[in-house]
Parts: sequence; structure tokens; C-alpha cells
Amino acid sequence: MAGALLVVAIGAAAALPSGAQTIGELADAQRLKQQSEIAKLRREAAAAEILLAAPSKQAEPVKLSEEEIKAIARKRAEASRPKIVLHSLYARNGVWIAELAEGQRLALALVGMNLYGQRIVAIDQRGVHLSKACTAADVREKARCGNRTLNVGEAI
Repeated sequence: MAGALLVVAIGAAAALPSGAQTIGELADAQRLKQQSEIAKLRREAAAAEILLAAPSKQAEPVKLSEEEIKAIARKRAEASRPKIVLHSLYARNGVWIAELAEGQRLALALVGMNLYGQRIVAIDQRGVHLSKACTAADVREKARCGNRTLNVGEAI
């Protein structure tokens, strides 16, 4: 009886690894999958380079007016400046506090502070209230002026 039990145990032990994959086999399969993905990305990159290197029809330069050039320059300058985001808004001892984020830096918003030409006039549960005086140039250019409320998550 002990001999039969021994034969069954050896048979069961030998049957388990035959159907299962070893860690090495799994690693090899994963490595092959990654290598095929890398090869696919390289082929796509090579195809994109060929398309970019192909001669294309050159369009004639577009003539822009001075106003359009100024508008483009203003939009580029606005896009290049760092965005200031209202990161958080909370009350401490009955006073509303706002935190502004610029990149990886945080700062407290204070009443009277200027943010890109807009002055903080109040901070309450609705957000940070900004004000910018409207000039004739702002009206002509349809630029944002007047009063504005900055909510949490919005950027200037």
C-alpha cells in the first residue's frame, strides 16, 4: 500500500510542471512581445521619416496685415507665459483662503495681488474675484476685461 501511494505521489508531482509555464518561459514570451512592439514602432517611425522627407508642394507665403501679425504675436506671448491655476479654496477661521499653482509652485492669493494685469478684489466661497479696467484698446480688440470669478481648477 505504501508503494502504491508513493507511485501516485510521484506521478502527480511529475504531471504538475508539464502543463505549467516556468518563470523563465513567461519572461521569454514577454521579451518577445516587447521586441515585436519595438520593431513595429521602428517601422512606423521609418515610414513617417520617408513621408516627411518626400518633396512636397511649397505653398506661396501668405501676406498678413499688421493687425494680424500683432494678434499672432499677442497669442504667442499669451501661450508662452506660465498658466496660473486656482489650486484650492478653503475657509480657515472664517476667512477664505485661495492657493494658486504655477508649475510645481504654490502661493497664497492675496487681495490686491496682480495676475497678468488682473487685480484680485475678493476671495470667497465662489472663488477668486478678479477685476481689470476696460480701456478703449481692450474694447476694440474685444479683450477680456471687467470683473471675472476664477473657480477652482480654472487657469488665467
